[in-house]
This record gives sequence, structure tokens and C-alpha cells, in this order.
Amino acid sequence: MKLYRRWLLFFALFILFYSYSALALGNEKEKLKTLLSLSLKELMEIEIETAGKTTEKISNVPASVVLVTRQDIQRYGYTQLNDILQHVAGMYQLEFYGAGGPAYGMRGYISTASPNRDIIILINGIEHVFDYNMSYFSNNIAVPVEAIDRIEIVRGPQSTIYGSGAFFGVINIITNEISQEQGVASRVTASIGSDGIHKRTARTSYKSEKGQIVVNTGYAKSDGADILYSELTSHSFGLPPDASTGGRLEAAETYLDISARYQDFSADFTYNQSKEEGFISRPHARTGSVRDHEASRLRLGYQKEFADQWMINGRLTYIIADTLHNYDSNVVTDAWSVQREETEAYEAELILNYKGEKLDWISGLYYRHAPSVSTYLDVPPFPMPSFHNSTQRLVDGDALAKRALFSQIGYAPNVHWKWVAGLRLEQQLGYSTFSEYGYTSEVYQAWNYSYDKQKVAVIPRLALLYTPNDDHLFKLMYGKAITSPSFGQNTTAQLNSNGVILTNQEIETFELDYLHSFSSKYSFIAHFFHNRLSGLLNSQRKLTSEDEYSFVLGNYGDWSTNGVELNLLGNPYDNWQFELGFTYQKTKDMNQAHIKVPYSPSLLGQLKLSYQWNSQWSLGMTGYYVSKMSLFFDPTLPNNDGSFGRYIEGRESNNYFVLGTNLRFQDWWDKGTYLSLRIDNLLNKKIIHPTYPRNAWIDKGAIGQERQFVFSLGYDF
Repeated sequence: MKLYRRWLLFFALFILFYSYSALALGNEKEKLKTLLSLSLKELMEIEIETAGKTTEKISNVPASVVLVTRQDIQRYGYTQLNDILQHVAGMYQLEFYGAGGPAYGMRGYISTASPNRDIIILINGIEHVFDYNMSYFSNNIAVPVEAIDRIEIVRGPQSTIYGSGAFFGVINIITNEISQEQGVASRVTASIGSDGIHKRTARTSYKSEKGQIVVNTGYAKSDGADILYSELTSHSFGLPPDASTGGRLEAAETYLDISARYQDFSADFTYNQSKEEGFISRPHARTGSVRDHEASRLRLGYQKEFADQWMINGRLTYIIADTLHNYDSNVVTDAWSVQREETEAYEAELILNYKGEKLDWISGLYYRHAPSVSTYLDVPPFPMPSFHNSTQRLVDGDALAKRALFSQIGYAPNVHWKWVAGLRLEQQLGYSTFSEYGYTSEVYQAWNYSYDKQKVAVIPRLALLYTPNDDHLFKLMYGKAITSPSFGQNTTAQLNSNGVILTNQEIETFELDYLHSFSSKYSFIAHFFHNRLSGLLNSQRKLTSEDEYSFVLGNYGDWSTNGVELNLLGNPYDNWQFELGFTYQKTKDMNQAHIKVPYSPSLLGQLKLSYQWNSQWSLGMTGYYVSKMSLFFDPTLPNNDGSFGRYIEGRESNNYFVLGTNLRFQDWWDKGTYLSLRIDNLLNKKIIHPTYPRNAWIDKGAIGQERQFVFSLGYDF
């Protein structure tokens, strides 16, 4: 079915839902009083904590904010975190069957050097970064959607408050909110679905006058897709014609979090364990490459209000994480390739906050200390000695250390205007590494290398907020953010002897947001943005001292993006809600204007529809559209004429539009019980993702999620 027919189907469904809701209401004796949506004014009054590490109304936040509530998750039947994120305006997903999960893009950018390093992901305010590569792999974050109370997504550069990594924003997954006033509340759920999906979750919470505790736990597994290799690649790799991904994309995840509060003290603990199969650089002949990740995080906090308008907030966090890769081969052999990455870190933050009638101010000190960061790599099939029995680690007694000082002030002379200015000074301290490789004494190499401390990064933020009345809100914002090179990138660059010192990647953003409420039932939101990205990591050909050319990793990229996001939200009747989103973005390579920017769709679209028949039955529908994406231009690839630089072999993606639906039956057996059926890719649209450098063997493009059914039941008591 062509794309325009799918859009016609959507609009037909839109009219059908709208007409039926009017008829149903005509027969209703009393309108259902549901909280399916909020007016713009009510939405702006909601308080969030993610943007400024202190509670503030959305109307006062100098950033674009997306809020995903527990009601949204139930209404649309999202079954995993990836489902939620790919329905957020401006975000899109690129599947390449990596064991760390898909790569995510935001506002026209996906990193090809290392995916998922540009949006900070938190669970209850705790960063879930992996120190070796400073990435936020989705498979490292095994939180079940049944545990999520809400998600606060703050878009745009957020490094003034959060430091390195908040290139395009911050996602805070909140699982510790309590709705009951006193006593105990619990929830259990179970799900089963196609592709061998099995899920079990449990939650319990207790609240008293002096404190509260919330415990969430979950387990999930799936068999993954079963796709013939011949549908993915034009090369045989010596594998039989019927070889497929079946049994080589399996996944299993275990999750636990505990959040406790007692008066001014708090403790938060998260545990993630995931075992994910995927592909690394080639198809596999045995069980598939396996990425086994385990991480624990413990944060102790103290928060105290004093002198009416002042608050102090101190946090200490301990993190330990370990990732073991077992790499499969495209031939059956007894030799396995392995890589192990281990990290341990401590984090401290002290925040002082003042809230007055016209003035609010926040200042903080931040320090992160990672005394243990290492990797061990052994790939026997590779002929290069640097892949044999190879170790890179910190020198004994040394540490990865980062320190920062930040402050932000807001001034509102009246109810219409507010000015915001912020500044962060952040510095990565120097450290020394030890590296070695080689099986035998003839090829064995060992050396130490020292990295000087970086220059102090100056990260500013400015914003002007104007609210002429309850129906209009303007936000004019400027912000800067950085992403520092990771330990893994630094040691890999040094191991390859390219002689280049990596520095921070930077982004500067100018954004104008306009929010307008037509009435209590309809709202319109527009975001106009310009991003300038500089110092992006990529490879370039350089002339060595021996008058030979080599390819080195460095901060050579310079991109520019102009874009607009438009959203229309409506609640025409108490039982009917819709949201339509459209994004246009144009990204250019400022250094190589003739080259198409990779993995940057110019058009994105989102839709959400929900209808509540009565107090028990509801139907939700979701959809997203992604336009075509170009391939990566690799400057290291040789051409027939002796020159270098061409697009990687593979397939660009075509545009696609995917629908999903969810049917929910509340209180079906007893009060608090529910049944739901979620169908992803309702029309079974064949999704082709573009070939990605990390799995370039998939030259026909990775096939995305096919039609999938997930049946869930739960009980709140």
C-alpha cells in the first residue's frame, strides 16, 4: 500500500472516531469525567524537576518539555521504553541489530562514531551512563514500562545543568511517585506476545506521614526476529541459503529499583541486568554475539528547606557496571572472540536553591571520580596483533575525574516576563592509561600514555519567557552543550597511533517556542530551532611525517540544522483525545556541502488518538512517519580512480508510516484488574532501515519491527 493510502486510512479512522464519539455522547445520560487531557494553562502549571534539578512549572522552564504520563502509557499500550521514545516529537530510531539496542536520533542527528551519547537518560534522577564509552544504550536501561509513573523529556542543550552528554536534552524516567495518601498499594502484571515475548512485573509502595518506599521489579525475554540473511545482505558469507537471524536476536532483562524517603533523607537503588544478542560486523553461524551487561547504582540524598525560601540538596552516588561481549563468527569454530568492559565510579553533587517572589536561583558543585575503567579484547580471527590479548585500563592509582561548578538565575519582574541566565564551568582532569597487546613476545607491545586535563569548558544558557495571557506563551532560548570524548574513544585513537588529541564536541542552539490555546479543548505548539554542531568526531585523511597518508579520528565535523516542529492537541469531547505532530528539519555538512548528511530524515510525523467508550473500555492508536535517510559517507574507503571517500555500500531507507493500536478493558474481573492488547505495526508495513557503519554487512538494509501482538493483564490493589 502506498504512503498516501495509509494517510487516507488514518484520516478515515480520524473521521470515524470523531463521528462515533459525537453519537455516543448523544446517547450518554452523563458525560464521562475523565482526565484524558489538560488544557494548555493546566499543562503549564504542572511542576517537573528534571530541567533545573528543582521543582518548577513547565511555563517557567527555559526549554522544550515533553511529558509522558502513566495514563499515556496505559492508553496507548506502550510495551517497552523504545516504543515510547520513537513516538516523541523530533526523535527517530535506526535499527542495525546491534546488541546494545537501536541508535536514536534527535533533531536530525545520529552519531556514527558512537551511538546514543547525546541524550542523558536518568532513572529517578540517577544517570545511567556507562563510563567506558559514555553511552546510554537502551538495552542497559531495562526499566519495564509498567514501573514508569511518568517520563520528563527536556529537549535542547542542557549541559548548563547536566554537563557533558546533554547535547540534545535529558530524559528522566520516574518510577517512585506514590498516588495513595497513606498505606500500601501494589501492582502485578504479566504479558505474552509474538516473537516469544514474556514479561512479568511487580510493584509495591508504602507511605506514612514521615516517609515512603517504592519497590519495582521486572523480568522480560523475547526471541527476536527471524529474518533470512538473504533478505539483509547480497553476500553469502559462506553460510547456507536458509541461514537466518532466528535464535540470534534473543534478549532477556532483569530490573529492580528501590526508592525510600524518610523525612529529609533519601536512598535510591537501581539494578539492571540484560543479556542481549546481536550482530557485530558480520552475520553469525552459531548462537549469535551476546552482550551481557550488569550494573548497580546507589544514591544517598539529603534535602532540607530552611529560612522559608532556601533549600540545600546533597547527593552521593556509587556506580559499578560490567559488560561482557562474546562475539560470534560467520564460520563454525571453537574460537570465540571476547571483550570485557568494567567501570566503577563515585559521584557527588551539592545544590543550593533559592525561590523568591520574583527571583529564583540555583547553584551547584559536581564531581565524578571513576577509579576503575578498563577493557580487555581478544579477537583471534583478526590478523592485527592489536586485537589479540589487548588491554586498555587506567594506571593503578589514577582515575577519570570530572569537576564542575554551575549556576542559573531567573528573574520575573511581573507575571508576563521572565529572564533566565545560566553558566557552567566543567573540566575533565588528566589521567594516564596502560595498554598492551600480543600473544607472543615477538609481537607483544606495552606502553603508558598520559592525557592532559582539558581546558575548562564554558557552557552558557540564556532565555526570555513571555506570557501575555493565559492563552499564549513564548520562549526565546539560547544554549550550548558539550559531549566529551570517552575513555574508549581516547584509548582507541591512541592505540591506532593517529597522534590526534580528541576534544569536546559542541552544539549551539537558538530556539523559539510558541504555545497557544485556542480554547480549553485545543492547543497548538510550535518550535523553531537552529543547531550548529562543531567538533564532531569523524575520520579524515592526513599526511604523516613519512609523507604517507593515513586516516585519523578527530574533531573534524561541522553540521548545521534548521527545523520546525508543529503539534496540535485536542480534546473535543470528554472521551476523545488526539495529538498530531509534524517535524521538518534540514541538516547540512558545513565542511562538505556536496555530501548528503547521513541518517537525517527531513520529515517526521507523530499521531496519537484515544477514545474512551465507558469507564472500562478504551481504544488508543499511535503512528509515526519517518522520511528517507541517506547513507554514511566514509572518507577512508578507496575508489577505483585511486582517490578516497565514498558512501558505504548499502541501501538508503525509504520513507515509512507505521500504525499501532491498543485495546484496554479496565476492571474486567474485579476493581483494579485490566486486560490490554497492543498491536505494533498494525498494517504490517515493511520497514527498511538504512545500512549503518557498525553493521555494514547489512547492505540491503535492516528490516524493522514486523506486526507484533502483546497481550497483558494486570491487577492494581
